[in-house]
Amino acid sequence: RSALEAGFMPNATGGVLLACDGPAIKQFILKLDEDRRAASQAPSFVLRDLDERTLLLRDDEPALVEFVKAKLDELQSANAYERSDVDVQSAPPEKGHGPRKKSRKDG
Repeated sequence: RSALEAGFMPNATGGVLLACDGPAIKQFILKLDEDRRAASQAPSFVLRDLDERTLLLRDDEPALVEFVKAKLDELQSANAYERSDVDVQSAPPEKGHGPRKKSRKDG
């Protein structure tokens, strides 16, 4: 007999599937959830930890998804490299990289 024939029904859960670039991002989200629950006694926004890079998040409150997006944007901004707009031609030479002095051999 199958599970359905025996009276067992599958359990379906709706949510937002979050596929992370790496395990570090997933750990950041889990820590964010833990800190939020500790600070406000709010229920977890993580429904399931599916694998090393994937989480299922609650979608019953749109503000939760926006909260996670905002925190990820903050993390990305804090760790982003911004190139300076220094003009290489007018910048002073780095130590040891100035114009070459003539040697006795150069005449």
